[in-house]
Amino acid sequence: MKLDPNQSFDINILKGALLTNPNGAEFFIAGVGVDIANHEILIDLEDGNSLEWSTLKDWSIQFQTCPK
Repeated sequence: MKLDPNQSFDINILKGALLTNPNGAEFFIAGVGVDIANHEILIDLEDGNSLEWSTLKDWSIQFQTCPK
């Protein structure tokens, strides 16, 4: 993913976000995990699979807004 440098956000906003890979396939984020031994952030998908954050650099993300 391409993000502007020096950005920060509450990691909880990732849950429910829509990821789209370069081929157009879409996945919803179910949660975020940390592999402490390998120093990796894992993105848990609704289908039960997990992806390393570092592999998503060419993907797009659409954050879901919360109703007020």
